[in-house]
Amino acid sequence: MVPPTLLIATIDKFAMFAWDERVNGFLGKGKVRPPELVIQDELHLIAGALGSVAGIYEAALHTLLVSRGVYPKYIASTATIRMAEDQVKRLYGNTVAVFPPPGLDCDDSYFARTVPISERSGRLYVGYFAPMLGRQGCMAPLAGALLAAPEAVFDPQLMDRDQWLEAWWTQIVYHGSLKGVGDSHNAFNIDVRNIVERLAEEAKPLKKELEQEQEQKMLPTESLIRRSSHQLAQLTSIASSEENAQVFARLEHGRSSDDCLDAVLATNMVSVGLDVGRLALMVINGQPLTTAEYIQASSRVGRSTVPGIVCVNYYRDQARSLSHYENFRPYHESFYRFVEPTSVTPYTYQARMRALHAALVIVVRHSCGHLLANSNAGAFDPTDHKVRSVIEIFKKRCARADTERAEEIAAHIDTLVSEWHGRAIYADQARCQLDYQVSDKDAANERLLFKHDAKIKGLWPTLQSMRNVENSALVKIL
Repeated sequence: MVPPTLLIATIDKFAMFAWDERVNGFLGKGKVRPPELVIQDELHLIAGALGSVAGIYEAALHTLLVSRGVYPKYIASTATIRMAEDQVKRLYGNTVAVFPPPGLDCDDSYFARTVPISERSGRLYVGYFAPMLGRQGCMAPLAGALLAAPEAVFDPQLMDRDQWLEAWWTQIVYHGSLKGVGDSHNAFNIDVRNIVERLAEEAKPLKKELEQEQEQKMLPTESLIRRSSHQLAQLTSIASSEENAQVFARLEHGRSSDDCLDAVLATNMVSVGLDVGRLALMVINGQPLTTAEYIQASSRVGRSTVPGIVCVNYYRDQARSLSHYENFRPYHESFYRFVEPTSVTPYTYQARMRALHAALVIVVRHSCGHLLANSNAGAFDPTDHKVRSVIEIFKKRCARADTERAEEIAAHIDTLVSEWHGRAIYADQARCQLDYQVSDKDAANERLLFKHDAKIKGLWPTLQSMRNVENSALVKIL
């Protein structure tokens, strides 16, 4: 297998390095050098539980490259982040150098500069608070008004009317939970539709006045009636990747297309990767949990020459919403100051129990050729020079990322080595083969790794994906 020049993947797939011997081909074979440049996009997202587990896998991959004589360079891009030095140290075991460096003038760093609104359109934040309406009913009047606004606000004789209608035709409605998406879906199908129809009825007197003054190609009443039967879609994690891809594609279609969407109900999926120039209108339901998430989500609109409008729907029964509503202006004038520091703790006991054994398997299996094949797990010998050498490199790499826990981490790795060696000795004495993985249909061989939901257990339960890195719990209310 000839490795590719450029490999694009999600960090989630690193978990498969412990399971599949074929990924060894990506690490260089023969005269082909292993990867020397690692580019990480959206560094601020590698945080929390995902970042803690990913940090251990990063240590394993870095050890593999170093054991092959390559010291990779890491380049990470990020937008909203604080305490990047700590995050980079925990993830990559390295110091950080920020590029581009800050300039002498905060408004002009040579690479980026602040321009006035007169030169380039910006993004307007509007706070909306309905003290007499609960969480279930406060969004409908706002969404209904925004659906009707483009047709009602812009004069039919306006030269650039089509451009402005296109800009604010589709609204993105952001939610902090899947339950919120469901509530909004019901609201759009009933309450929002009724509000738009009521606005159409109220516009009938205006229609008569316009008919007396001049002939109109599209009267507001007719347009509002059409908007009441809006096209709705969702962007959530419970939808398949194909379904979400179709919604992303439909967002590119303008209002003259049959596939044009009037509203899209979304979770934080829209915070990353959505870059559609025609989108300029967003409703955020409730103040998001973090400022970084708020900035990321709201920056999805108004990204081109069209001005963006972000309407924040504050809940009366949410303390976080009330606080941000009361401090709306000072908060938005400097909200980058309130970005929270990222939390990455790869070497805590809980994170190590989750992934350190997988990192050890990756390091040993892909560094030692005689241990690569699935059936060779039983050949593990900690006294082997190559095995001992690569384990020492792994310990040093982990210690560099977390110096305070260096001895604790080394002791944990030694315990894992002893467990693996003990299982190999047991399999040899029982005259059965120790494999890295065995299907549930084949119960003859011993298995080193097993999936969390496997019927037949092995030595270590091991992740095959980092999408669900936290254990679930069943809670019963007494």
